[in-house]
Amino acid sequence: MEEKKLLNEKEEGRYGLKGSRLWGALLFLLLLLVDQITKLVADVYFVDMVGANDRIPIIDGMLELCISYNRGIAFSSFESSSEAFKIGIVAVTGVMMIALALFYCKVDKRRTLLRVALVLIVAGGVGNLIDRVYYRVWDPETAAIVRDGVRDMVRVNIVFDFGVCNFADFFITGGAVLLILALLFFDTDAVFPMGKKYKALAKEAEERAEKKAAEKKARKENKTE
Repeated sequence: MEEKKLLNEKEEGRYGLKGSRLWGALLFLLLLLVDQITKLVADVYFVDMVGANDRIPIIDGMLELCISYNRGIAFSSFESSSEAFKIGIVAVTGVMMIALALFYCKVDKRRTLLRVALVLIVAGGVGNLIDRVYYRVWDPETAAIVRDGVRDMVRVNIVFDFGVCNFADFFITGGAVLLILALLFFDTDAVFPMGKKYKALAKEAEERAEKKAAEKKARKENKTE
């Protein structure tokens, strides 16, 4: 009985919210704050102070600051889609962000890279979702307003023109890259686990799966007897 209690406490320490919810929430709020502040500053500066068509070159021909409003999704795709489709996109995005946040709460605390990736993706997704809801990108009547969509302010043209992005986009992209790295190399379920930590976690996960399979098989055999 005592051994089972210690095992449960150990599992709660790995998968529970205690000690992990706080840093995840703080990182999420920090990223969301950075996204919203940079959008607000760019919006006010370019529209109210210097003009919406102005540009500030950072790296000539490669990187510049400006202001642009996106009523679609990535790269202004589906910008002319129907009202129902855009409402659907907003709803699906909201559900996805909630699902990823819940998944974050369930992930083993030792899977650091995966957890950071999830926070980045959720922060970026929520950041752009706020703009879509606030500016009602699905409503054709708001299209006539100067400020009428997701606020973008960084034009990236390194190898080819990536279009105008914002920090939420950077967070989502960075989170996606980290997620791929985690799934390939630095996670319990990595295809090619690297480092002692993740090799040990992968072995532990495999042993746990084998144990559960054996217990399931034993229960099935007991029922048939």
